[in-house]
Amino acid sequence: MVWQPQLVRRVDAAGNLELSLGHALVDGYLAFVAARCRPNTVLATAYDLKVFFSAISKEPADVVTADIFAFITAQKAPRRGPKVVRLEDGEAGLSARTIKRRLSSVSGLFDTWRPVMTWRSSATRCRLAWPTGVVDSGADRRCCARRAPCRVSWGLPRSKRSLTH
Repeated sequence: MVWQPQLVRRVDAAGNLELSLGHALVDGYLAFVAARCRPNTVLATAYDLKVFFSAISKEPADVVTADIFAFITAQKAPRRGPKVVRLEDGEAGLSARTIKRRLSSVSGLFDTWRPVMTWRSSATRCRLAWPTGVVDSGADRRCCARRAPCRVSWGLPRSKRSLTH
């Protein structure tokens, strides 16, 4: 049976907003966000995760990169018919800001939830660390069983940026 997220809002006795989507890992992340952000941010994050998991119809542990690309494609698809366009830029589908916000919520979930095995430069033991690069060393692969791609904040060189826009 596939998990279907259901957004449940509760207000506790102290007046704090509690949100749940019905999955322990996702609810834990929402509690993490709630401890650090304003209530409207938590509500937006919960809704974005609900939209994401409703669109891909998978358990959080089963999500792969292809699912995220499929989600982006679905978000760019026209809404309410081909004659409806955004006033902002005349494009069909959701605005780029909305898609980026939703991807930010999904990225935050997986960045917090999946720490990556990395290696220490001189040791043969592993430790858990947050994503910083790509684990790739022939000698150290005996410690870390696989290459683990991570997010890297590299941009394109200035000369190539103009080619992409």
